[in-house]
Amino acid sequence: MRRLMTRKTLIWTTAILLVGAGGAAVKFAPQSIGLGENLAGLNGTMLDLSAALGMRLDALTVEGREMTSRDDLLAALDIERGSPILSIDVAHAKSAIEALPWVKTAKVERQLPDAVHILIEERTPYALWQRDGRYTLVDHDGKTIVDVPNADQSLPLIVGPDAPQHAAALFDTLSSEKALAERVRAAVRVGDRRWNIYLDSFQGGIAIRLPEGDFRAAWTRLAVLERDNKILERDLDFIDMRLEDRLVVRVHKDPSAEAATASTKKKTPAINAGPKQNI
Repeated sequence: MRRLMTRKTLIWTTAILLVGAGGAAVKFAPQSIGLGENLAGLNGTMLDLSAALGMRLDALTVEGREMTSRDDLLAALDIERGSPILSIDVAHAKSAIEALPWVKTAKVERQLPDAVHILIEERTPYALWQRDGRYTLVDHDGKTIVDVPNADQSLPLIVGPDAPQHAAALFDTLSSEKALAERVRAAVRVGDRRWNIYLDSFQGGIAIRLPEGDFRAAWTRLAVLERDNKILERDLDFIDMRLEDRLVVRVHKDPSAEAATASTKKKTPAINAGPKQNI
């Protein structure tokens, strides 16, 4: 007695025949299928037949999405519910999703007979890049993500045309001295060759002028000076560490002293009136 073919068996048999007709060599898994080949070559009649048998998009699931908006994701996919699932170009969908600003990598797979699953790895902000009066989030790879309206105090600020490409190497080195690294608030790339580090505050904090090339030794020396002499507790404007055999520092000027000096200078003409005198 001939057994009647179940609907599920018919769907799978049709899928295999359709893929074979499209010239694609694909290994089917019981639940999840990732077809890297573009099946656009399947003729419309066969795709319509597959859709009639239930192989049409009915469910779209996404994993790993936090910052990527639903609307941006749907616009990148450009697919409609009810479309023949075999007509979806997963390679093109992957590229379109990875072009979105927050997306680092994406994996798109069909789950026959009627679902598409997307796995996303999003970028993690690592620093805030200040340029031309705006702020841009940057990840550890130096890739820009999106512009933001204001500075984020939880992220270190970086400045300089090529700062994003070099920031990860900088902060990885600075992390070797944990106590100092926790005080870093900003890093300015100078002349595309070295860094000035700002501790505690970008405005009014102590600037550490690091040397070119391997600056790890200078950073370690600063950590030793702080542990032994508490150099960072002094009211300093900057510490210049570009020379191995010496340390150059400049103390902040006292605003009240500057005001007193300015006041004295205003009275000077009256004191010096008349014949020249040695004062």
